[in-house]
Amino acid sequence: MIRKYIALLRMKYIEMLAYRLATFVWMTGAVAQPLITMFVWMNIHPEESESFVFYFMAVIFVERMTSAWDVWELDREIREGTFSNLLLRPLHPIHWAIAENIIYKWLFAVILVPVWVVAAVFWPALLPHMTGSQVVLFLLAVVLGAALRFLLSYSCGLLAFWVTKVAAVYGVIDVISLFLSGRIAPLEMLPPQLREWSEWLLFRYMISFPIEIATGAADGEEVARGFAIAAGWMIVLIAALQWLWKAGIGKNQAVGG
Repeated sequence: MIRKYIALLRMKYIEMLAYRLATFVWMTGAVAQPLITMFVWMNIHPEESESFVFYFMAVIFVERMTSAWDVWELDREIREGTFSNLLLRPLHPIHWAIAENIIYKWLFAVILVPVWVVAAVFWPALLPHMTGSQVVLFLLAVVLGAALRFLLSYSCGLLAFWVTKVAAVYGVIDVISLFLSGRIAPLEMLPPQLREWSEWLLFRYMISFPIEIATGAADGEEVARGFAIAAGWMIVLIAALQWLWKAGIGKNQAVGG
């Protein structure tokens, strides 16, 4: 299995390099929204500019490290019938999606981390103040957030076996996530009721939770509770994906190529 994954990762890496311009445009476009939002909040609360700079730069990093786009690919492949070709391959189609996710995030990290280091030299607000344990917990939270977003995206994509335009359904989920994941503003700035809901919904653990660990906004018992809730959502999503896969394959009658 390890050899198969190495071959998959190599193939996806070559594929990414073949579409370098598209990958660069995609990466550049992904940072636009957090930067615009950052400048808006800096104008509203200029006294907290430095904290907003660090927060939204962290949003850019975490959002890209946890991003998932499989719902759109599955929507197209199942609707057009080309998904049938994936079923003929020796590996479950989900492994191809996982390999693509890993390569994309690795490439983005290789670009963003050096840029962050250089920028921090000239902009001290970007310097992270984390202990060794915070770094480990932050990285674990990012990996967990990536898994949650991937499972949610892939599960929603499988709804294309029943729904004609599942991307529209996912669009509604994405709008909710925009507010409850911390992408539009730190969760502490939300109304109390929404903030309470966000602690139990999965969106927080996709983006905000790792950043809260990095900034020290969450520590001790709150971090342990956060990992427990995120792990619970992981179990739910895995079970949902398995059920959708079995039910969807039984319903699949498309032929394409």
